[in-house]
Amino acid sequence: MREPHAKSFRVGRSATGLGLFATRPIGKGETIVEYTGARIPTRLAQELDRRRANKYLFEIDRRWTIDGRTRENLARYVNHACRPNAEAVLRRGRMLFVAAKRIPAGAEITIDYGEEHMQLYVHGGCRCAACKV
Repeated sequence: MREPHAKSFRVGRSATGLGLFATRPIGKGETIVEYTGARIPTRLAQELDRRRANKYLFEIDRRWTIDGRTRENLARYVNHACRPNAEAVLRRGRMLFVAAKRIPAGAEITIDYGEEHMQLYVHGGCRCAACKV
């Protein structure tokens, strides 16, 4: 997997709020952005999930979860899609979003959040482009 190039994305308006958009074509397998934030025990993250106190939690493993709620974590703006163009990949303890296919300039960068996250945090059903049709 290739490392990200500078300025390969921007935060902008999407159909569901703010999103991350490609500023240039991104090749399949290319690293786009890292999901960053404080590492907290997964047990604590599960408690926050039960209380719905933080929707920016990304579980690394049974022991650790990334708390990505700070605005410095630009990966938090990657929205859900049922037919995503990127995927989350754990590499050396870092959570990276990698292009699952070629992403053209201007396209919104999306991943599949998974059924559990959607049930907890997305009320009223999925609003991604594939589901709106």
